[in-house]
Amino acid sequence: MKLSVSRILEQIPEKEILLSLYRLATSEGIKLYVVGGTVRDVILGRPVYDIDVTMFGDAISFTERFAQLTKAKAIVLDEEQKSARAIFYHGELYMDFNTIRGNDIIDDLKTRDLTINAIAYDFNQLFTSDEVELIDPCNGIDDLNNRIINFTSPQTIIDDPIRMLRVYRFSATLDFTISDETLSLISTQSTLLNKVSVERIRDELFKILDVNNSAKYIKALDNVGIIEQIFPEIIPMKGMEQNEYHHLDVWDHSMLSLDLFEQQIIPDSLQDYSSEIEAYLNFSIVKGRNIKSLLKLAILLHDIGKPLVRAMDKNGRIRFFDHHFRGATLALNIGIRLKLANRESKFISDIIGYHMYPLSLCTDYNKKHVSQRNKERYALRFVQRTEAECLAVLLLSFADLRATQGPWRKDGDLEDLNRLIGEIAKIYFREKQFPMAQLITGDDLMKEFALASSPIVGKLLKSIRKAQFEGKLKTRQEALELARKKLRQYGNNGTDKN
Repeated sequence: MKLSVSRILEQIPEKEILLSLYRLATSEGIKLYVVGGTVRDVILGRPVYDIDVTMFGDAISFTERFAQLTKAKAIVLDEEQKSARAIFYHGELYMDFNTIRGNDIIDDLKTRDLTINAIAYDFNQLFTSDEVELIDPCNGIDDLNNRIINFTSPQTIIDDPIRMLRVYRFSATLDFTISDETLSLISTQSTLLNKVSVERIRDELFKILDVNNSAKYIKALDNVGIIEQIFPEIIPMKGMEQNEYHHLDVWDHSMLSLDLFEQQIIPDSLQDYSSEIEAYLNFSIVKGRNIKSLLKLAILLHDIGKPLVRAMDKNGRIRFFDHHFRGATLALNIGIRLKLANRESKFISDIIGYHMYPLSLCTDYNKKHVSQRNKERYALRFVQRTEAECLAVLLLSFADLRATQGPWRKDGDLEDLNRLIGEIAKIYFREKQFPMAQLITGDDLMKEFALASSPIVGKLLKSIRKAQFEGKLKTRQEALELARKKLRQYGNNGTDKN
C-alpha cells in the first residue's frame, strides 16, 4: 500500500521542521523511518500530535543535534534503549527518536506491540517522491481496515506485560474490536502485570478512564482478570449478596454505577449548571488525569469497604454500617499505591467517605415537619463539610442510587435525591459566586487569644465558618465571641493540642 505525500503533510503540517530533519539526516547519511502511531493515525485520518521515528545509530545524540538545530527541547527517554524526544511549541508537538531494534526495519517492526502500530515508511520519501511505500510485515493495514486489534506475536506480552493494558486502551480510544486470539493470550498471562511498574499501570488505566464509555472496557478488563491484578480489594466484592435495596452483588452494582454515570453525568436538576460542572470535571489536578477520571475511579471503588463491615441484624437483614468510612481509608491506600498525587488520593478518599451523606440527608430533608429554613441549613452544612468535593459527591451519590434497583427502593427515592441535589447545587454555586467574607484569620485568633500555632486554631476557624454558613454570626466581633466561648469549652487558654 502507498500513501500520497500530500495527504501525509496535510495531517503533519510542520513541513519546515520535517525539512530540517531531512536535511540533517541526509547530511549525516542517517536512514530514518516514520513508524508506529504516527503512521496508524495518518492512515485512519486522525490528527497527529507526535511523530515517531526510528533510525540506525545513536538516537539520543542525533535528537540533541536536531533539537539544537530547530531550537527545540531535547530530553532522554531511555538511556539503555537509546530513545529521546524533541519537544516543540512548549509541548504542542513531540518527535520521538529510537534506535532500530534488530538488523533492519522489519526486525524492529516485529518487536512492536500491536500489528496496527507495526507499520512504517521511509522518511526520505516525503521529499523525494509523490508517494511513500508502507512497510507492513505484520499485516497491520488489514487489521486497521477491519478495525481489529492483534498482538504482533505471543512474545510481545512477555517482553512487556503493560501491553495487555495498552490493548484495551487502544480498543477504547479507537473503538476497535480485540481479536479472540489476543483476548485468550491476555487471559492466560494476566498475572504478568505484577511485573510492571505501578506508574505505567496507573497511566494506562487513566487513559482508559478518560474515554466516554470506559465502563465497557473496565468490564472487559475484568473478564480477563486484569482489574483484580490492579485492585485485589475488589475480589471479595464479587458475589457478595446485598440487602433488598439492591438487585446486584457489590461489584456488579459498582460497575453499573459507573456505567450509569457515563450515560448521564449531570442529573436533570443540575442542567442549569452544566457548563460549570463540565469545566470542573475537565480540570486536571495532575497533567493527564482530570477530575472526571478520578471520579470514575471513585465510583468504581465507592463500595470497596462493604466486605469489611458486612453484618446481619437480628431480623436477618444484611447491613453495611460505616462502609463508606472504611472504603475511604482503603481508597486512600490505593491512591498511595498507585502513586497518585496526595491531593488526588485525598479527593478519591473524601468523596467515597461522603457518598452516603446525600442519601441520609435526603431522608431528613423530606420529613414533613422539617421547615424550609432548616432544609436550607442542612444544605448549607453539606456544602461546608464537602467543600471543594461537593459536586463530585453529588454526582457519585446520584449514580449510586440509580444503580440501586432492588425492591426496597421506593419509586420516589431518585426523584427526591435529584431535587435535593438541585437545592444543594443552588447554594454551592451561590456561595461560589458570592463567597462569604472571611471574618477572621488564624493569625487574628492567635494574636487575640495568645495562641500558639496548633490544630486548635483550625478547629476555631472551622466553628466560625460553620456558624457563618448558618447565619448565626455576621461580624468580626461575633466571630471573636464564638471563639472565646469555644476556648472556654476546651477548658484552657487555647494551647491545648486536642
